Amino acid sequence: MPSRKQTKPHGLLQAAAAIPLAACLAALPAAAGAATFSMQAGYGRDNGHGVEKYEVAGRWEDIMQWQFSSRFSLALDGELSVANWRALSREPSSQLMEFGVSPIFRLNYEGEYATPYLEASVGFHVLSHTEIAGGHSMGSAFQFADMVGVGVAFGKGRRFSVGYRFQHLSNAGIKEPNPGTNFSIGYVRYRF
Repeated sequence: MPSRKQTKPHGLLQAAAAIPLAACLAALPAAAGAATFSMQAGYGRDNGHGVEKYEVAGRWEDIMQWQFSSRFSLALDGELSVANWRALSREPSSQLMEFGVSPIFRLNYEGEYATPYLEASVGFHVLSHTEIAGGHSMGSAFQFADMVGVGVAFGKGRRFSVGYRFQHLSNAGIKEPNPGTNFSIGYVRYRF
């Protein structure tokens, strides 16, 4: 008997994973009416795979907020980002683009002169193609982006922020190979 080639339902899984992404994109404009807008620029590196990235993001802060005390609060922010990845090797550089949407939870401590914060997120990102840096293959264009970070807002009206993020991108086993990529990212942000 001829053997049948088994196929995994990758298309169905990718479509199911895209539904939360579409829902976040659809909800952002309505939620943004109550939020404050900021712009962010960042630089990140994955030394394990020889990749760096330059990122810009639009962020809607305080879409929802929960006040725990006069100093502590938790906020839900929304972020749309675009990044350019570049291989660090000396060979001809390979590049790709990354597009993402991320709901971000931010825990704030309102100090007298500054507001330090912790943040965490699981976002949905899409890559322009799946290979960079001479064979580092991500398996699928769709990626989950897990992130934890720290930062501080300061200045008049807390309009300026600087921070650090650890970001892990992976397709969660939707398609092999799934090596994942870990970025250390520093960023600056200005709130309008």
